[in-house]
Amino acid sequence: MENIVETVRFKLKEGANEAKFLADSEATVSFVTQSAGFLYRSLSVDESSQTWTDITYWDSMENAKAAYDDFMNHESARNMISHIEEESVVMSHETLKMNVMSDCAQSA
Repeated sequence: MENIVETVRFKLKEGANEAKFLADSEATVSFVTQSAGFLYRSLSVDESSQTWTDITYWDSMENAKAAYDDFMNHESARNMISHIEEESVVMSHETLKMNVMSDCAQSA
C-alpha cells in the first residue's frame, strides 16, 4: 500500500477572524489524528496571497477518502469550514513517492 498526500488549498472568507479559524482548526486535531490511517497533518499560509494549505498524509487512499467523508459530518470540521471561501477550495490526493524528514522535525 502506498501512502497518500491529501492537499487542500483555500482562502478564508473576507473578514474572517484568523485566530478563530485557527482555534476551530485545532479543534479538529483529535478527530483527524484518531482517524484510521492518519500519519501526519500540517496547516500553513502563504502570507502574500493569503492562500492556506492543509496537508494530511494517509496510509491509503481508502482511509483518506473515508476520513474525508467522516470529517465533513463532524461538528468541529463544520466550524472550521465555516471560515473558508467555498469557491477557493482546491483539493487533491496524490501518491507519495519519496519522503525525507529531519530527526529534529517537530510541530511549531
